[in-house]
Amino acid sequence: MRHAMRPAVFAVLALVVLQGCGADVEHRAAPDAASKDPGRDGHATRDLQTWGRDQAEAVQILPGIHQAWGVGNAQMVVTSAGNVVIDTGLPDQAEALRERLRRVSDAPVRAIVLTHAHMDHVGGTDVFREDGTEVIAHRELPRVQRTLKELAPFFLRRNKALYPEEVPDIPDNLLGRLALGALYPTFEPTLLFDDRHAFELGGVRFEVIHTPGAEGRDNVCVWLPGRRVLFSGDFFGPIFPMWPNLYTIRGEPIREALPYVDSLNTVLALRPDVIVPSHFEAIHGAERIAADVTRIRDAVLYVHEAVVDGMNRGDSLETLMAGIRLPDRLALTEAHGKVAWGVRAIWESATGWFRYDSATELYAVPASSVHPEIVAMAGGADAVARRAAGRVEAGEPEQALHLVEMALVAEPNHRASLEAKLAALRQLQERSGDVNHSEVFWLRHAVEQTRARLGGPSG
Repeated sequence: MRHAMRPAVFAVLALVVLQGCGADVEHRAAPDAASKDPGRDGHATRDLQTWGRDQAEAVQILPGIHQAWGVGNAQMVVTSAGNVVIDTGLPDQAEALRERLRRVSDAPVRAIVLTHAHMDHVGGTDVFREDGTEVIAHRELPRVQRTLKELAPFFLRRNKALYPEEVPDIPDNLLGRLALGALYPTFEPTLLFDDRHAFELGGVRFEVIHTPGAEGRDNVCVWLPGRRVLFSGDFFGPIFPMWPNLYTIRGEPIREALPYVDSLNTVLALRPDVIVPSHFEAIHGAERIAADVTRIRDAVLYVHEAVVDGMNRGDSLETLMAGIRLPDRLALTEAHGKVAWGVRAIWESATGWFRYDSATELYAVPASSVHPEIVAMAGGADAVARRAAGRVEAGEPEQALHLVEMALVAEPNHRASLEAKLAALRQLQERSGDVNHSEVFWLRHAVEQTRARLGGPSG
């Protein structure tokens, strides 16, 4: 079987991670406040870390449709001619997910459908794959997969800040490169399609539909018309309903707003009775689903139209980020994406990187190159740090950060500037309300870095 080598691979990975971390491999505790402002069913993105940890058996969503829970769920449709698996979870959880589903049915896995290339959805593919299994994905998936693997060290550094308990420290040596291979397994799907692909197995019709604009260009959903069940992968994000993550700050291509609206309209036209996401539980009820999908669509259209209107008026990007808010009738949790980040994504997907603000944007000389001169003209780092502290006291932490970051270019270890920076970051933490996972953990990372530079505790 193709999955037989996986335990050995992860034994090597565990060894590498331990060697890279040294003796201290204990994870830091997650902040308990990151679960505030939950979605409609009481979940927050932080809950994914432990989701499914205590699940003994796969859950039955409907007769013949089962789900095994993990950070990324694995779904299985049982037919008289074999089984179809939709998403395969993380590499290190796939064996457990497979075993739970095999206790439901150990018939051959005839097909695996992958909703997109993120590792919590495709990482267990070789565990579930058997001789003769068809692996179905959108034509863009191999390209996305290659990009993620090629940039693995870059993305790991970024992900470490946002997911400190989940992302291991990988040493920059041969063992580290072997570990990266285990963390980012790649494979070749056996069937790639562009718009739609339909197949029948054991009397069950499956329609795989390209739904771009949610988790990327390779995103697909799986529709069972005879059961009115939609397997959504991450089409809606980890929480249903939520404001979509049109840009993830860990770094990926922008997910365009209008293609997502088109995809939402595609889902609305199907009129599903059940949505089976690859995170958390299934959602039941055609009326509820239609109302919530309509609200997501109308919220995205509202923001898109507000950005376009503002750009045509000549408003700055910052003005629009600060001013555009969803009306109460369209309110959605911002636990994963944020409206302000969506505003920026819409702006930059339309215009690219040149803002027309300054000729300096065209050249490889950053503003920080003249910061020491500005600090000197201002009277030195002490004077700038005092100004920054005053901005913090006035409730203007963003302006304080602009000031201290100039001072810290001039004097990287200037204590008063570091103290003002720490105070500004803490004020931003308080203002965040501990709602959005990426914002919460990026600020936490910045606080810990600043504490470390001050010589204080990092916990």
